[in-house]
Amino acid sequence: MAAMAVIATSCGESSTKGTDTKDTVTTVDNIIPEAVPVTQTIVVPDQTRATFQTKYPNVSDPSWSRYEPMDNIDWEWSGWPRLDTSDYMVRFNVDGNDYWEWYDDGTWIGTVTTMKAYAGLPAAVNKTIQSDYPGYSIVSVDKEIDKNRTAYEVELMKGEDKVKTLIAENGNILKKKSVVGGEKTKEKNI
Repeated sequence: MAAMAVIATSCGESSTKGTDTKDTVTTVDNIIPEAVPVTQTIVVPDQTRATFQTKYPNVSDPSWSRYEPMDNIDWEWSGWPRLDTSDYMVRFNVDGNDYWEWYDDGTWIGTVTTMKAYAGLPAAVNKTIQSDYPGYSIVSVDKEIDKNRTAYEVELMKGEDKVKTLIAENGNILKKKSVVGGEKTKEKNI
């Protein structure tokens, strides 16, 4: 689920003189097996870097890049503002969990993390899963946080039946897609 279409590593220096800091990012195109890594210089504005460092002062090795669509995040699904290549993404790890954050002109847009321990879901989310999807098993969970909400994108399976649902922290189902008995359904703002 957390596999990225772009593998990015960065090295850089922090700046306190009010100038932008450059990160060198090496990317490899996973679609073409014999692709040669391409090195790009990413200039991350100080305001963007400072906003991130204020939220996560102990993250030592963030990997910055320009926004690129990711296979594991359905942007229309998330309800976030439209992102473009002028926005920045930073990938980092805290306590063994991978995080991705997006920024626009130094303003935080949102955060996604893949949850490894489903027991950490809020009680209201667990109650919704148990009552609306009895017999289904959780395949994956992404926690999505933006300025307006915290929601959980939950993928479930029961035999050949599949459900992807976005559940608010309070247990309300915001959206769902399913393939049940071979029939596809899609509902928003339930």
